[in-house]
Amino acid sequence: MKKSLFALSFIALFGFGLTSCNKCVTCGSCPDGISLSDDAGNDVSEKEICEDDAASKEDYDAGIAIIEAFGCTCK
Repeated sequence: MKKSLFALSFIALFGFGLTSCNKCVTCGSCPDGISLSDDAGNDVSEKEICEDDAASKEDYDAGIAIIEAFGCTCK
């Protein structure tokens, strides 16, 4: 009984760990005249952007596409 309870607990925690992964990219290497801003409004050379920061996955994908359209690289 204890072994099966342990196995179920392990599976539940593992499943939770997989669903709580956060997709993030780091954007930088922008051309001259293009800069990224941090949350305080300061210009930065690189910025990490996470999917959890956007209202939806579509908004996240659109935001990354806009940054890349200005010539920056997101990895």
